[in-house]
Amino acid sequence: MEYDELQRTLQDSNTIKLLASHHAPLIISFLHKQFKEQHQIAIPQTQLTEQLDEYVAWLNEAAVGQFPRTARQYLDTWCNEQGYLRKYLPQGSDDPVYELTADTERALTWVEELQKREFVGTESRFLRIFELLQDIVAKSNEDVGARLAYLAAEKARLEEEMARIAAKGKVETYSQTQIKEKFYEASDTARRLLADFREVEDNFRSMAREVQQKQLNAHARKGQIVGYVLDAADALRDSDQGRSFDAFWHFLMSPSKNDELRDLLAEALALPHLPLSAVEQSHLRHLKRNLIDAGHKIVESNRRLAEQLRKLLNEQNLQEARRVRELTAEIKQAALQLVEQNWQPNNPFTTVLGTAEVAMPLMRPLFQPVAKPDFSQVTPTQATADPTPDIWATLYSQFFVDEKQLQEQIDHLLEQRPQITLAEIVQIYPLEKGLAELMAYFTIATRDSPYHIEPQATATILLTADRVITVPVIRFMRT
Repeated sequence: MEYDELQRTLQDSNTIKLLASHHAPLIISFLHKQFKEQHQIAIPQTQLTEQLDEYVAWLNEAAVGQFPRTARQYLDTWCNEQGYLRKYLPQGSDDPVYELTADTERALTWVEELQKREFVGTESRFLRIFELLQDIVAKSNEDVGARLAYLAAEKARLEEEMARIAAKGKVETYSQTQIKEKFYEASDTARRLLADFREVEDNFRSMAREVQQKQLNAHARKGQIVGYVLDAADALRDSDQGRSFDAFWHFLMSPSKNDELRDLLAEALALPHLPLSAVEQSHLRHLKRNLIDAGHKIVESNRRLAEQLRKLLNEQNLQEARRVRELTAEIKQAALQLVEQNWQPNNPFTTVLGTAEVAMPLMRPLFQPVAKPDFSQVTPTQATADPTPDIWATLYSQFFVDEKQLQEQIDHLLEQRPQITLAEIVQIYPLEKGLAELMAYFTIATRDSPYHIEPQATATILLTADRVITVPVIRFMRT
């Protein structure tokens, strides 16, 4: 931290301005109650205005005139002048919503850390540091022998623990103190994670502002703006922050991991004598929903950036078309003025190099219908082929593949698991009509059902007793 850098930060940071504000107790207490305690990411304007009106009235009962302005005026000031809130109109709604900015998130987190804790765990944090260092050292070493030795030590440790449990007939569990430490660490990490999402969203929003600034530049070309957006998006996606968010979002959107997180939270919160306050338990209970909502905000910001770019390109296309029409009208007016001045061809005002290629519509040939073949004079001859009974059996032994029955089989299996591969379906419901039935499964996957194809992975499917086929792995997923 350098002196000049700190001086600029203390002067310009909205976080510092909020903490030093005369109305900081009002702002921080109200926003914390509405957003953090209620587990809200965005709140409609009507609801937030009503809550602030009641809160200000309650405070004014103790000191009349302490807060003379209306709730709407306070919200407008916090949003437009001070930047503590962000206000926008969601798609398909007439009621604006408010959400916290990254600076306000930092202020609320800092004030939360100022509160005196009834318990500060040191063992779990030290063990967490120790585990992280072990993981970093083990997973960053490219030596195959070192990795195998690490895994062998882990295997030996697990086998020793299993043998000890089998010998004693009981397991060692965490004490109440250790459980409390683990829960506090998990809750604190979750709060910090939700606050950090604002930083990622701000990056997308700052990129959108730079696109708007470049759009207002009269000398900016459409290709330059598109190139800037694509380069900035790639740089953000390839950054440490972008790669980390992508990995988190894919993890959270995985059906199996989603179910596992839900079950883990349910089992943890169902522990008897849970050593957490009601606020901490509520925070963990809503963790999954809050993570999905916060991540969706970032994905939505990225979508809005793409939508803004599309509108920008459409607007520039309209401007170019308008300019072409204006130039065409000016040329016509100039030509009309020359005609009115009795302009003669021996005084040309422009020269065209080369020979003009004239294509008149009336020079095109007329349509000629194709002559229809006439078979009235053709004498049919006697057929010489002698079809065998096998040929007639092939002709009449047609069959029908019932796609509705196949879809019902897929739905029945997806009720028992979040996803299933085509090879697993065929093992449970063997193919009765060979390749045609297999192609019907492909048609269902590409037409109606959510599916995922893994071209690098293959699966072998039995068509008949002596025929197999190798196809890419296709996964059907529960909607």
